[in-house]
Amino acid sequence: MKDKLKDRYNILAIAFILMGAIITAQLVNLQIIHGELYDEESQRRLLNESKIVASRGEIFDTNGIPIAINRTGYTIQIVNADLKDQELNEMLLKLVKIFEKNNDDYYKDFSKFITFNPIEFGSAVKSLENPIARIVSEIGLNEKDASELKTARDVFQYLRKKKFKIDDKYTDEEAYKIMTLRHKIIGFSMLNPVALARDVSEETMAEIEERYREFPGVTTSIEPFRKYIDADVISHVIGYVGAINAEEYEANKEKGYGMNDLIGKTGVERAAEKWLRGKDGERRVEVDTEGRFTQELDGEPAIPGNNVILTIDMNLQKVAAESLERTITDIRERRNGKTSPKNLGDAFAGAVVAMDVNSGEVLAMASYPGYDPSYYIESAKNKEAQQKIYQWNNDAENRPLFNRAISATYPPGSTFKPVVGIAGIEEGYITPETKINDVGVKIVEGVQLKCLEYNLSTRWGNHGPIDLEHALATSCNMYFYELGMQMGIEKIDKWVKYFGLGEYTGIDLGGEAKGTRSNKEFHYKNFDYQWGSVLTAFSSIGQLYNSYTPLQLANYTSAIANGGKRYTPYVIKKVVSADGKVVMERKPEYEQIPVKKETLDAIKQGMLAVANSTEGTADIVFRDFPYKVAGKTGTAEYDPNHSNNGVFICFAPAEKPEIAVAVVIERGVFGYYAAEVARDIMTEYFKLNDKDNTGDTLTQDEVVFTR
Repeated sequence: MKDKLKDRYNILAIAFILMGAIITAQLVNLQIIHGELYDEESQRRLLNESKIVASRGEIFDTNGIPIAINRTGYTIQIVNADLKDQELNEMLLKLVKIFEKNNDDYYKDFSKFITFNPIEFGSAVKSLENPIARIVSEIGLNEKDASELKTARDVFQYLRKKKFKIDDKYTDEEAYKIMTLRHKIIGFSMLNPVALARDVSEETMAEIEERYREFPGVTTSIEPFRKYIDADVISHVIGYVGAINAEEYEANKEKGYGMNDLIGKTGVERAAEKWLRGKDGERRVEVDTEGRFTQELDGEPAIPGNNVILTIDMNLQKVAAESLERTITDIRERRNGKTSPKNLGDAFAGAVVAMDVNSGEVLAMASYPGYDPSYYIESAKNKEAQQKIYQWNNDAENRPLFNRAISATYPPGSTFKPVVGIAGIEEGYITPETKINDVGVKIVEGVQLKCLEYNLSTRWGNHGPIDLEHALATSCNMYFYELGMQMGIEKIDKWVKYFGLGEYTGIDLGGEAKGTRSNKEFHYKNFDYQWGSVLTAFSSIGQLYNSYTPLQLANYTSAIANGGKRYTPYVIKKVVSADGKVVMERKPEYEQIPVKKETLDAIKQGMLAVANSTEGTADIVFRDFPYKVAGKTGTAEYDPNHSNNGVFICFAPAEKPEIAVAVVIERGVFGYYAAEVARDIMTEYFKLNDKDNTGDTLTQDEVVFTR
């Protein structure tokens, strides 16, 4: 028995020895005999991890009309294929020549540090006391060598000869182009591609693919790029995207943003960034040392951004934008005519807002002059686009990038009078039937207050005893002077605040201005003389310190129309994922103003008379309009060297309001001039120009999500 056990142990021992010998022989074969061969083979099979750029969510109007969408384009990228300097430089110059031949742009961030022709310090460093120190940290120069550099040409020569080792056979211009791409790929690795050029032509992509053996480490990929449709008429609402800057990167890098990412800069593109931005995916593939794909491994798919549906009606928006521009042009051309001696021909800007009075949805918002967001997503090779952008960015007088609808504030003029009338009734100083005697002219605290009907040369002209309806219809200053002085500024200001004037509306767009109410608080913060009755009088007709945004005026008008509901305006109606799930849907929010229905009815009657009675200041614009419009004109004096501003507010239908509009035209002379824009918007809203409104149409969801 013992002999049998001994034999078994001997057999096991021999088996273990043989197995060990085989393993040892195999290791010798792998590591010593064929080690170099297998090491070379393993080096030719590298794991490459590249980002799959997620498509940005698209933006549609309320009817599903696309405004901001995506298209596909080609990106050229590179990994470190362990080339010698001479090989790398030669290859990069070949790439540059292909880009230039096909009129494609490539990354030229290097020009911020060193420019060519002439060779000087670039915009990022030229104003610094020690520009070379910044270049040293940016490009990674040897500090000892850098201490000997004094000029931009010194830096250029150092980079050429020592840092990038660019051969003397290349001209300075060729060397500079090589430097530009060498700067872009400083620190690049075998694993993570660096983009050299984005949105290149199909010709460039095809040529690089065809000549791939000449470009080790260089690959092409497909990425989504932004495209705007008719965005020039909605520029201030939609905004635009652009390359992330250093400040934005620092604020967002924890959210996964990279230094080469795009980000919403203004408008909805910025306000809805958290929804529009998708989640980039990751692709893991096996590549050889030339960067060529050999095998797909695994990865994470990109998750596209959510689609955003606006409250804006693009048909209405186009009418609003075009009418605003046309009306401003017409006013300029009426200069010093017989019917408008106060027109200096200097009208140049304005804004209009149209709102749904029963929800707070912004149906149209236009600001003039404007710009075209499409230019901001063009590459640097588009010289026309770069010139336009330069002009817009530097036009300090016209400020085309400025959203006057929410960021500019204006004296409301007589459009302020309805809220003073509301205060008068609610505070018990008048009833709708109360008559105030307009004597034509009155001296208060040494200041002359006069009716618009009063003629200084004849010393005659007044309305006489006048009630609220007729005071609103004729825009009688004296009526509101007297009423305001009776009440005092505190009671007026209380109701002005109720209606949201001089307060943020809370709209879901950035850049909203608060405006200022004409009250003692503002006065004593800025002036040290006593507030008196005459200041109250001026405040009561919408002058002095009163200054509000067109959006605030539209919201105030809406609250009068809907029974005192002050809605929070909004332009983002719904957010929907790429697979059709509702991510966010905005519900109307409002505060109820403590105003009686009878009070608002009286104000509505006066505003109805403005646009419908023969004595109304806007009757000439709306006398033949098929829907009853309730409105109020305003002519705001602000600069004796320019024409007055023209302001107009309205809602319709007067008996069952649906839409409110506010228009401000800078140097627009008269309020009823601005009313022409409101009429055009109402005409489109009620489809008065449509010959045939019948026929089946797709629902919003069908239009947006069956594309």
